[in-house]
Amino acid sequence: MEAVRTTYPPKIDGILNDEIWSSTPVASDFIIYSPDNGKPSNKRTEVHLVYDNTALYIGAFMYDNYPDSIYVELGERDADRMLNADNFSVEVCPYNDAINGFRFKVSASGVQSDSRIEQFEFGSGGGRRGGGGGGGMGGGMMMSGGRGRQDNWDAVWESEVSINDKGWVAEIKIPYSALRFPKEVMQTWGINFWREVRRTKEQSSWNYVNRDIGSSINHLGEIYNISEIKPPVRLSITPYVSGYLDKSTGQDATFIYNGGLDLKLGLTESFTLDATLIPDFGQVQADDQILNLTPYEVRYNEKRSFFMEGTELFDKGGIFYSRRIGATPKMYYSVYDTLKSNEIITDNPLESGMINATKLSGRTHFGLGVGVFNAMTREMFANIKDTITGESYSVRTEPFTNFNLLVLDQNLPNGSYISLVNSNVRRNAPKDDNYYTANVTATDFMLRTRNNLYSVSGVVALSQKYFDDRASEFGHSYDFRIGKTGGPFRIEYSLNAISDTYDPNDMGYLRRNNQFENEIQVSYNINRPVWKINSSRNSIQFSYAQLYSPRVFTESQIDISSVTVFRNFSNVMLRASFTPGGFNDYFEPRVDGWFFHSGKEFQTSVSYDTNRDKKLYLGTTFSYSKIWSEYDQNNYMISLDPGIRFSDRFSLSHQFSFQTKLNDLGYVDDTESGEIYFGKRNNRTIMNTLSAGYIFSADAYLTFRLRHYWSRADYTNDFFLLKANGDLDPDTPFAGNFDSNYNSFNIDLVYNWRFAPGSDISVVWKNSIYSYGSFIFNRFSDNIDYMFDSPQTNSLSVKILYYLDYQYLKKRNR
Repeated sequence: MEAVRTTYPPKIDGILNDEIWSSTPVASDFIIYSPDNGKPSNKRTEVHLVYDNTALYIGAFMYDNYPDSIYVELGERDADRMLNADNFSVEVCPYNDAINGFRFKVSASGVQSDSRIEQFEFGSGGGRRGGGGGGGMGGGMMMSGGRGRQDNWDAVWESEVSINDKGWVAEIKIPYSALRFPKEVMQTWGINFWREVRRTKEQSSWNYVNRDIGSSINHLGEIYNISEIKPPVRLSITPYVSGYLDKSTGQDATFIYNGGLDLKLGLTESFTLDATLIPDFGQVQADDQILNLTPYEVRYNEKRSFFMEGTELFDKGGIFYSRRIGATPKMYYSVYDTLKSNEIITDNPLESGMINATKLSGRTHFGLGVGVFNAMTREMFANIKDTITGESYSVRTEPFTNFNLLVLDQNLPNGSYISLVNSNVRRNAPKDDNYYTANVTATDFMLRTRNNLYSVSGVVALSQKYFDDRASEFGHSYDFRIGKTGGPFRIEYSLNAISDTYDPNDMGYLRRNNQFENEIQVSYNINRPVWKINSSRNSIQFSYAQLYSPRVFTESQIDISSVTVFRNFSNVMLRASFTPGGFNDYFEPRVDGWFFHSGKEFQTSVSYDTNRDKKLYLGTTFSYSKIWSEYDQNNYMISLDPGIRFSDRFSLSHQFSFQTKLNDLGYVDDTESGEIYFGKRNNRTIMNTLSAGYIFSADAYLTFRLRHYWSRADYTNDFFLLKANGDLDPDTPFAGNFDSNYNSFNIDLVYNWRFAPGSDISVVWKNSIYSYGSFIFNRFSDNIDYMFDSPQTNSLSVKILYYLDYQYLKKRNR
């Protein structure tokens, strides 16, 4: 498609009456992506594109014989697939490299969504109990979890829509400040246009996208003869002010105010510096806390915008977990262990305070991506008071810490790449504080054939810890995958190894190390309608796992899964797995060299979802697992997820789940003389999450979320001594109260108004209650009474941020 330059840009008003639209080439004849991949679209779509010195302009007409049937649900910005509305989108890849691009989407109700798009990774994770390093599914070591679509990226652009008697119209203006492109006289960009008719779920694109091969960015069309455009000065600042009124049980109300800013500066046409100074994340949604009875750290999702936007380059290698920055101080809990009987803690911050954070990222003309990330957190202290003398003193819980990440990522032909990543954490602490400098280096590569049917990929990493008072510690890991990763039939082999000394967790996340696993996965995907089926993804996976050192057996597993979408857009997911040799767990005993042998296990689950575009929908899941042992171990789980759309503005959903683990066995204690004790417990968990939203307009919304999590571990007074062969000795004279009754209750009520491009006013009320005790409540109502009698915290906050863009101010002052 030839690009057309204009000196009279169209008015973005959702009406295609500007003269320029009638004299430009038309992109039409869309091809279906889903469900009938490859067939001509059932709806006609016409797209025009022009450009000038400042922006791309797109005018699209989506013809529809039944305009009163066009779905126009309103939603939050970036609601994307959750929004029940017809939509139009454009994918732009200025470097035309099939690696990195931008996606701008607008619904028929005017709601904007945008994202970065990249190559999708192929392959899956590893074993059932493995410890994924990069956030991938299952237990694979460290696939580059971030590649695909980065929905958390935000840009400032314009769009307007309208509905008429022939269908609906979308007009879009994408300023060059929202893109990154080379500084060349004549350019050819990759591009594709998409349309979704929500009531029939038909997704179609201008350039054909084969669902069997690669991802959408592999199938872009082109716009050529883009001439003499210059990358603009990309400079914007977003200052903010915020105020918090906090009240906790038994304490006086406090008022806190903050101020800071975010800076975005284009250093060249391709490289951008992002910085946040004195950031404020107090309005971020609360984490979904759980009762953790395992030896592994719980991984929580990142919800802070600065660490979510434009971070795709920093996901390479799987060694960066942004929640480490501003995390709980390392010595937070040890302060309580060292208190004297006459001392109390008057202040002990739960999070390390951030000073600032910066990101520099971009890609050269030769396809070399460069990313530099740096963040600093301040020194943290706990204040302790002597109740007899009244004197107070401070104990340091975390020194000043600097986090640094460097990424080099080279694009290769056919959507391939090779990356080098290095992370470094340096703490400013005296030598006698037992702190260290942590460094991790990784290389991440993907090589694909020209037709994108076959690939070889891998990640190799080295961790290093440098101490002042003892020898340095080193560890390594590698994950290699090879197979046929395109087409309906796929097969992939992987080898995953993590040494017993590999530790990236100062700036990354690894659930557990000391793994050596071989895996083969065979899958068959149906991407075109057959009988009553729209699409289906089916796989069988075989894995054999050992410790890395010593190289001893831990488990073998067979896993079968199937996900099928039917013609009525309901879907069912089936999964079954079997560990025929049981599981030798070297981590549950919490002591090196010991293991617990669990019997062979069978797991199965079935999930069914009705069409979620209907006014009333329901999702259900049931799972069951059984461990063959003398203890009659069974695990049941059921979840229900009903939802209702009262109108295009108001919706309500409720998620309920109940899980019970009968006769579960787990670690309870160990002694200085080396005995390790296990206990038998019944663990029951009930979770309710109520979500509601009322959308005033495409720029203003009110959302409500209430979550209550209740988990109890009721020990049966059956305790066992762990024997050297991994079995349990039932004749154990041991007693203790290890019962746990845990509640997590959170409310997040948010009103947000985007009063100007990139500028928001948000008002948030948060309520939180966390209670933990050893008394087990058997009745739900009794537990609720106990929980609401526990200390709680209420926070009411207002935050105003205003987006200031150099190009906009320059144009305004002319």
